[in-house]
Amino acid sequence: MLKTAMIFGDNMVLQRGKKIPVWGTAAPGAEVTVTIQGISASSAADAEGAFCVLLPPLETSFDETMTIAAGDESLTFTGVMVGEVWLAGGQSNMEFHMRYDADIASEKEKCAGRNIRFFDYPEVSYPEQIHEADYSKEYGFWRKPEPEQLERFSAVGWYFASELENKYNIPVGIIGCNWGGTPACAWMPEQDLIEGGGQVFLDEYKEAISKLDLEEYDRNFRNNPGSYRTDQLADPIGDKLLFGCTMEEFMGMLAQMGVDVSNLDPTAFLPAVGPKYERRPCGLYESMLKPLAPYGIRGVIWYQGETDGDTHPELYHLVFPAMIGSWRKLWGEELPFLFTQIAGLDHWMECVGEPYAKIRDAQQYTEDTVPGTGMAVTSDVGMQFDIHPKKKQPVGRRLALLAENKVYGDDVLCKAPTLLEAAISDGRAVLSFANAGDGLTLKETVPYGQVIGAETPGGLQIIQDGEELPADTFRATASGNTMVVESPAIKAGRATVVRIAKTGWHLVNLYNSNDIPARPASVAGH
Repeated sequence: MLKTAMIFGDNMVLQRGKKIPVWGTAAPGAEVTVTIQGISASSAADAEGAFCVLLPPLETSFDETMTIAAGDESLTFTGVMVGEVWLAGGQSNMEFHMRYDADIASEKEKCAGRNIRFFDYPEVSYPEQIHEADYSKEYGFWRKPEPEQLERFSAVGWYFASELENKYNIPVGIIGCNWGGTPACAWMPEQDLIEGGGQVFLDEYKEAISKLDLEEYDRNFRNNPGSYRTDQLADPIGDKLLFGCTMEEFMGMLAQMGVDVSNLDPTAFLPAVGPKYERRPCGLYESMLKPLAPYGIRGVIWYQGETDGDTHPELYHLVFPAMIGSWRKLWGEELPFLFTQIAGLDHWMECVGEPYAKIRDAQQYTEDTVPGTGMAVTSDVGMQFDIHPKKKQPVGRRLALLAENKVYGDDVLCKAPTLLEAAISDGRAVLSFANAGDGLTLKETVPYGQVIGAETPGGLQIIQDGEELPADTFRATASGNTMVVESPAIKAGRATVVRIAKTGWHLVNLYNSNDIPARPASVAGH
């Protein structure tokens, strides 16, 4: 009868320096005692058998045994570490496994023996689903970073953890709680969604299911093998999409599988909207996030927003801050919340990148207005025709820099160069930036070996009297906190707006001294 929540097990990482809740079920009224590092704490199970023991703060350690005893029953967990624990949430770019990362081969060569552990909560779209299939072979336990296991780690989570482990010589645990293609509204409770300005999501969902035959819906869901994501890497369609393919290649693969693609709508492969649809409002908050609370964590890293760019991007500046607040309420503390600004995109499958500019603005607004947040900029790592950039190391590193500065108190440059001012004269624009560090640099190439040119200011627009100047005439140099752009098309005395990375697709090559690219920004020239 003695049982803990799924997240407790061998090789787990516990959060150091905080009280640690350990919860589960035992015989009603039983006294439950938890012991680790020679420290014990106890609590009685309630009338339904639920217990929660609160351990005092623990010191950093690399190999502990935890015992949990209740009467004649006991549990023992070995290989337990005490260090830093972060929850990695979001959609597919956070879920994105090391299997698909551009640098997986080199990481496999050096991953063994690292003090990093990864727990991935199963992707279940309603609470009862966790009992309807066997998720235990691939999910719900703590992984070690052995070469044969590394491909199942979140790539962003892995690189983030690697930076912290290397710098602080501490164990790092990453808890994966994410699902590709999901909107922010799926990850928050109904009342917070309503108060946060997201009533339209509830209204649209209610309308979508108003005439649904629930018995038929449920029967179709149960009979669809894709409804039970017991091994995400075994899905050939998802595997192909994440490795990277065009619409033509995708359709070709379906044709080889025997699917008639002559009049096929690609959205036909999406799950049907209904009570078990993972994108429905508030669903994943109940089925995936709540079972993890209140496990001791330092904070959250988050990568999401593309799906909201496809549906109501104008509301993201309201819904996203409200979602952050709901997570903090669930844990009962003002958790640090570090997130990734979504990368540039032209188009991919049915996704069009232009609305994502609104999402980036909303993400910047969130960093500016919500205390305890930080935003990692990715204006240099997007892929023009793939929504899943394949190099996640820069993302993980930039999130780690935010943690080092904002959470661990180190004096490191963690913010992106930010356009502050544009001084316009004939043939020249002098652009001034904050967060330059020891000086700005224009790079010849950016990740993936994409060549821009050391004198070409990537992602820059100069608009005068409402007309955009031809970017192919720009020549630029950077030093200190300024970038000087020269072009015969630039004229003094005109109404001028200067923009960086404000389009759906862009590729920025202006960096500060800590290798962080300029963030999306816009100023009026003078």
